[in-house]
Amino acid sequence: MVFLTTTLASALLLTLSLAAPVEEQHSKRAPAAVAAHQVLQLSRQLSTRPNRLTLGSKFRNLRSFAASADPQPAGLDVALPANQQVEYLLNVTAGGNNYSLIIDTGSSDTWFVKSGFQCYDYLRRKVALANCQFGPEFKGGFPGGRIENLHFNVSYGNGYSGPNLNGEYGYADLTLAGVTVPKQQIALATSGYWTGDDISTGILGLGMPGLTEAYNSSDPRLDSVTNAISYSPVVSTMTSALKIPALFSLGLSRKPEDSFLALGGVPANVKTGEYTTTPLLTWQSQKGGEEYFWYTIQTDEMVWNSSTISQQTSGSPRAIVDSGTTLNYLPYQIAEAINNAFVPPAVWDPQVGAYVTNCNATAPSFGIKIGGQMIWTEPSNMILPQLKNAQGKCLTGIADTDQEPYILGDTFMQGLVAVFDVGKLEMRFAKRV
Repeated sequence: MVFLTTTLASALLLTLSLAAPVEEQHSKRAPAAVAAHQVLQLSRQLSTRPNRLTLGSKFRNLRSFAASADPQPAGLDVALPANQQVEYLLNVTAGGNNYSLIIDTGSSDTWFVKSGFQCYDYLRRKVALANCQFGPEFKGGFPGGRIENLHFNVSYGNGYSGPNLNGEYGYADLTLAGVTVPKQQIALATSGYWTGDDISTGILGLGMPGLTEAYNSSDPRLDSVTNAISYSPVVSTMTSALKIPALFSLGLSRKPEDSFLALGGVPANVKTGEYTTTPLLTWQSQKGGEEYFWYTIQTDEMVWNSSTISQQTSGSPRAIVDSGTTLNYLPYQIAEAINNAFVPPAVWDPQVGAYVTNCNATAPSFGIKIGGQMIWTEPSNMILPQLKNAQGKCLTGIADTDQEPYILGDTFMQGLVAVFDVGKLEMRFAKRV
């Protein structure tokens, strides 16, 4: 969930991704962000993008799809593109009421804004609730009862002046994608600084237990890894309570009819090319030892080509696959080079905190090799037509950061089927055809 620093209208960019690990979520139990000291070298080597599938490769891809071992999903629903296409929402039922939550693979807590929420600005001054721009507030208390002596405490943005929330924990039966997850631990946010979309009530955290944000201190200001209490988030509870396979799949698209979240499998009617598989990676925990926090993978190579530039990396970083982050956040040298390959070149706009270019610009072909297979991003995903700066220029889908871990957001995920296989501790990706 990355919040970009900007003076543009708050409804534009401060919601430009709600769930990105490093830029946004600062779990007190997760590893601290690591500055990138090594420069990734770029080389001018041509790597052409295939314009179309040959007959043979098309048949091979269809055979690969037919041989897929993923089960049919236990639940399926629309992942609705919303808020100028910078986020994806899912309808979730709790306490007999329906709410829209942001689908977030970059965090693990599922939370709703509680009725009576106290909104603050970034200077911690009390302001009207409307300033936080939430959708409908959660009605009533916890249907399954409150958890005493445990509180919710999460920070986003830069961890200091960025959005932050405090609240309570309790239980509720959650119905999502047609599946009712019993007695799920959720949070009700009671106070904090937030810049929402006037639609969503909170976040659906689809991450692993390592990123949960529960603490048992009497003063949230003292929260740290020493008083963090891990618990079972939605995907884990779904598996333990309902025996649904520990996986889910996302097929994000700017077209609502093509965009889905599936629990426990992959829809049979979704046609894809060949899947590539890569293991999930651990991080060094502040408690010592290795732990799974985000859906982190190793990228093998990045390639971008245009009519003026053809380049590729000679080394490639590990990255988080995060549906709650709109853009791809890459090392500065790579992000700058890719944006320079737009025709005309994209330039950094400090007012919006992102790269911008002509809305009708030609985006470069951009591919990321994962598990030995190149995955090409659709050029149309590289420009965000509904997000413009004061001069009418459109944002690109590539941003930079100087800290690990890097992020593959919606720009990368749109047009793919991404399988988050928690049971096998791996991810699978395939291009939709």
